[in-house]
Amino acid sequence: MMRELAEEGRNRPLLGGREFVLFGCAIALASLLHAAIIERLVPLPSMALAVVWFAAMMIAVILSRFTRSGEAKPTTANRVEMEVWRVGGYVIGALALSILAYAMMAQTPRGFFLFTLLPPVVFGVYAIAMAASSAAARDTTLRKYAVLSFAFLVMTTLLAGSPAQYLTMAMGALLVSIVPGLELLRRERAGG
Repeated sequence: MMRELAEEGRNRPLLGGREFVLFGCAIALASLLHAAIIERLVPLPSMALAVVWFAAMMIAVILSRFTRSGEAKPTTANRVEMEVWRVGGYVIGALALSILAYAMMAQTPRGFFLFTLLPPVVFGVYAIAMAASSAAARDTTLRKYAVLSFAFLVMTTLLAGSPAQYLTMAMGALLVSIVPGLELLRRERAGG
């Protein structure tokens, strides 16, 4: 195993760029629609928010299955990257479904207000996954984006319940998902 790790080389790129871009676009789009719905710029009932988020994330999941890198033997860093993002996605999905179940059972506006926790949690997952991927790859490319994710965690917490929370989330998705995703894709195409 040690020999395998040594042979992988330090300059092999992380392969998650496509997923960063896909999920960043999905989060940004769903966030903008969320803000538009709660501001009544789009004439849809509040229950449409669940459909918007579910549809955006499912489309991203399906598209990510078709856009995965064709590398036959991923490096240890790539396996770590895939695993932390997979589990991070499960955490976010489980939290969203749990909040929905609680809100439906509680039948109070307070139950639905708990959805305002999702943006900070998403940025927290981004920070953890980026830091872990960066450490596993021995590459500092994602560290600045992990730090920026913490800033968006704080901002989206302070803006909880306002349309600005979702506009900030859309901006955060652009800066901590789409931008680093494009950077990773460029490095992948260049071979490291």
